[in-house]
Amino acid sequence: MATGFFGKLPVRGDFVARGLPSGARPVVDRWLTRVLSPMARRPECWPGGGLRGLIAHGEGALALLILPSRDAAGRHFMLAAVVPSNGTGQAQVDAWAEQVLPALTRAVEGDLDANNLIALLADLTLPAGGTASSPPLLWAENGAPQDPATFVAQMAGA
Repeated sequence: MATGFFGKLPVRGDFVARGLPSGARPVVDRWLTRVLSPMARRPECWPGGGLRGLIAHGEGALALLILPSRDAAGRHFMLAAVVPSNGTGQAQVDAWAEQVLPALTRAVEGDLDANNLIALLADLTLPAGGTASSPPLLWAENGAPQDPATFVAQMAGA
C-alpha cells in the first residue's frame, strides 16, 4: 500500500488526512496526541530528519515519519507520513523515510497543500525485508529504536 498522511499543514485550518489505511486515522491521532503532543511546540528539540516510528494497528503495524508542524491558525501538532508495515525492519523504514522526508518537509514549510502532498507520496511504498520489530517504537535517523516514552523523555532533556 502507498504512503498516506495525517496531521496539520500550515496551509489548512485543521487536521488533514489522505491515503490512510482503513481505521488508521484515529489510531495515529491518538498515538501522536498521547506520545508526542508535548513536543509539538518545541520544534527546536526535533532531529532534522524527523522521527521514525512503528505503532500497532489491527493485526499489524504502521510505519511513520513524523515532523513538527502547525495549521494556518498557528496551532502546533505533527504531520506524519504513514504506511502499513508488514514485518519490515528498521533499515526498510529508514529507507522509506528518506524517500518521504523531502515532500513532508516541503509540506510543513507551507509549500504543499494536501492534494500536492498526497500526489508526491502516492507512489512511495515501504521496501520489503529485514527483521520485524514489535511496536510501539520511536527513533531518530541513524538511531536505535526505543520505547516511545523513553525516547521522548530524552528528546525533552529530562
